[in-house]
Amino acid sequence: MRVRLFKLGQRGRLPALSLGTLGWLALGAACSGEAFTSGSTAGAAGSGSGSDAGGAGGNASSEAGESGSAEAGSSGADSGGSGGDGASAGSAGKAPVGCDCSGSQYCQDGTNKCRNCADFARFEFGVAQKLTTLAQSPGSIERFPRPAGAGSALFYASGAADTSKIFYAASPVSGVGTQVTGLLQVESGPLFVSALPDQNLFFDRQGLGGRRLRMALWTAPATLTNEAAAPEPFNAPGGDDYSIAISPSTGHAYWMSTRNGAPELLWQPTSMSAPPPPAVLELKVKAGTAECPRTGEDATPWVNLAGTLLLFRNPSVNESCEPNDSGATDLFVAPLDKDGKAAAAATALASINNTGGMSRETDPSLSNDACTVYFASDNGTGDFDLYKASRN
Repeated sequence: MRVRLFKLGQRGRLPALSLGTLGWLALGAACSGEAFTSGSTAGAAGSGSGSDAGGAGGNASSEAGESGSAEAGSSGADSGGSGGDGASAGSAGKAPVGCDCSGSQYCQDGTNKCRNCADFARFEFGVAQKLTTLAQSPGSIERFPRPAGAGSALFYASGAADTSKIFYAASPVSGVGTQVTGLLQVESGPLFVSALPDQNLFFDRQGLGGRRLRMALWTAPATLTNEAAAPEPFNAPGGDDYSIAISPSTGHAYWMSTRNGAPELLWQPTSMSAPPPPAVLELKVKAGTAECPRTGEDATPWVNLAGTLLLFRNPSVNESCEPNDSGATDLFVAPLDKDGKAAAAATALASINNTGGMSRETDPSLSNDACTVYFASDNGTGDFDLYKASRN
């Protein structure tokens, strides 16, 4: 099956460039770095989403929602438990002894050692900061924080499940968001890929036929043009398609679909002239000494620019691979091999997952400089807010 999507220099109609040409978007992302390991040294978890999460061992990318590259390796932390009862995410750990680090580095917890954010050999976070100004009203639901170009700008979804819209915030720590999508639509799952000139914003929309993936050209702060439905195989009749993640450097795409009945995380290699049909991405998560299959209706996947690191959510499970803490969800990270498949079982982001309290952490992504992680958490209340946490 030949997959067609983005066409350079062609506007006003559905793009028709084979996804096999996504290698054009490499943008110098062929970086190398230390082997990926996600440690489990963090203490008690908290809620929230964080910023400045680790990039993948290489130069930090300037593309929104995408960070550098990393050598795939095995991760090390045990699966985090279930959601928590605190209002702040992450375990702060020890205070830095004193570092004079550059903007692309962080001070390792309890030391005076500067580490590159584009190095995944250590993957820990400090206390998460709630992005309070992005909450539309008390009890509102904010989800899917995704970087929107250089700096700290974010796209995100806000509103209840039947009213959700896409917003853009140039200064998410201190400013408010601007609505991007239409008043009468129900949309979620934004993803900004600035390397694509004709359609750089992807999202899913609820319609009479279910959820469908869409793409449009976004111009700051809130103009959408050249909007169109994503073509097959990203949309297929008879099911929902949503929560897309794209690595243009490697030509790999990941998204959720119910086309085969149950929700599945699909994976599509597209860097060849005749790519195979989408397949289920086989993922396992570590739970103590066990490795359990990925489950859940929405993995909310996010992949870095180099296509070497996948962040996602999964129900909290125990060592018997049974659901833990009454429906809580945790954040996980998995290294990807050169073919776009999982190179090892995923490790829980223990320093930002809550433990206890039925808290749901979800929708992780990394900042462009790989120094911040963003995510959403409901702290067990059902009211999701956005958070960021820095590398530690």
